[in-house]
Amino acid sequence: MIAPLLRLAVLAALLAASPAFAAKKALSPGERIDLNRATVSELMRLPGVGQKKAQAIVAHRQKAPFRRPDDVLQVKGLGPSWFQKVKGNLAAGGAEKTAAPPQR
Repeated sequence: MIAPLLRLAVLAALLAASPAFAAKKALSPGERIDLNRATVSELMRLPGVGQKKAQAIVAHRQKAPFRRPDDVLQVKGLGPSWFQKVKGNLAAGGAEKTAAPPQR
């Protein structure tokens, strides 16, 4: 009687965890994540970034957009060694405001 319940519990745990595993699709070498536009799920694809760090990146950019990829180091919990591993996969597009067109 205990064995079927244990199997059921293990199966339920695996099913509950599967969305987290599916969201962690590895980045290809040339693929870049835009720090100013990426969703929490997209940010979580970066190595070493879980949901809390991804949410912290989003919260930081809402206060001030990232101008350069290394600006992400201002986010608590993200250090220089982590940045060295992922800098090739980071972009900081959309940070600059476009100038108004000249008036005629």
